Amino acid sequence: MSKQVEYIIPYANLKEGEHVFNFNVGNSFFENFDDTDVKSADLKVVVLFNKKSTHFELSFEIKGYVALNCDRCLELFNHELNIIQTVYVKFGEDESGDENLYILPLKQNEVDLSEFIDELIVVNLPMRRIHLEDEMGKPTCPTKMLDYIQNINNEGSVIDPRWNELNKLKDGAS
Repeated sequence: MSKQVEYIIPYANLKEGEHVFNFNVGNSFFENFDDTDVKSADLKVVVLFNKKSTHFELSFEIKGYVALNCDRCLELFNHELNIIQTVYVKFGEDESGDENLYILPLKQNEVDLSEFIDELIVVNLPMRRIHLEDEMGKPTCPTKMLDYIQNINNEGSVIDPRWNELNKLKDGAS
């Protein structure tokens, strides 16, 4: 992964207190990360950077959409994201067991927000990625693909008569 300089904050030069950073995250952002499921994106990211003497807090607000492949029909669809998350960063050498606490080396004087942004987006992607259903509860996948899936399911419902004897054994009949 190559560094994306627009997401690097040189916090050593910042005064203590709150600082706001705005970013637009698009398709090029995800090209720098391996194994991403995001095909395209249009996201607005607002980061409230609260610098304190011993640590800093990063409050992320991420809104917009990402394009994902539907698990049902394999077509792209837009998934809306609305993420609000705070991450705490302190300085030291120890590793943290907390998912919202990160440790930066004492010598480091800048932080790369792209890694935080990517992680927050990936963690908030749904496990099951499918088109939303309409008001009748039916999938909104393209009709051609739904018809194809239905035809495959109908063909699979015809049972080969050679299995009848084995099914009797399975059901406990003789």
